[in-house]
Amino acid sequence: MYYDMHSHLLPEMDDGSDSVELSLKLIDKLRAQGVKRLCFTPHFYTNEESIKSFLKRREESVKKLLPHLPEDIEFCIGAEVYVTRYLFNNKDLSGICYGDSKFILCEFPFDSHFSDHTMDYFYRLSGNYGLTPVLTHIERYHHLMEDEGLVEDLLDEGIIIQSNVGAFRGFSQKRRLLKYVKRGYIDILGTDCHSLTRGAPEEYTPTIELINEKCGREFVDHIVETSEEIFTPVKR
Repeated sequence: MYYDMHSHLLPEMDDGSDSVELSLKLIDKLRAQGVKRLCFTPHFYTNEESIKSFLKRREESVKKLLPHLPEDIEFCIGAEVYVTRYLFNNKDLSGICYGDSKFILCEFPFDSHFSDHTMDYFYRLSGNYGLTPVLTHIERYHHLMEDEGLVEDLLDEGIIIQSNVGAFRGFSQKRRLLKYVKRGYIDILGTDCHSLTRGAPEEYTPTIELINEKCGREFVDHIVETSEEIFTPVKR
């Protein structure tokens, strides 16, 4: 069974699904590919909203969707956390982690150089809060895609790296990402699904098949096993 570790499927929550009906259509497309463990990770902009406000909105969205979810779907609730200095004004970040885990999905400006300033944010998340950062969609960070040394620095710090399945479409980017998979740089996958066209769920199976063909089954297994470690399903 496969995992979608990054999605915007919760209705009326962010720039993703705008209705319960659309959420269910997207989920059905994932189910058809054997993706039945879903992480709902709506955007949380730490410079624009309090954790309390975000969690209240997220709870309301889950309540709208939950009665309609297929019984064979397991889901985990988290957030795609845009990390700014304001995040560290909070004593407790557990509500924005993946479920009841100690893993937190983090987003940074796409032009980030992952300098000492950015790395300090990672250190504070791990050292001050006891969390393991998960870096979202590595392919969007130009400097990480051009400098493997930076990626290895992140991995040395225990950071988990996520890639979007749709990023494996373009020829040049596909080659680079497959290289990163083979080197053990990619730990988990997500659709980053927002709609029927943005982060389209149909791209999941072709990406798994591509990784299996070009890299080997052991790399698919690594992605599944890491996802399983992070995923904590909500009890209905």
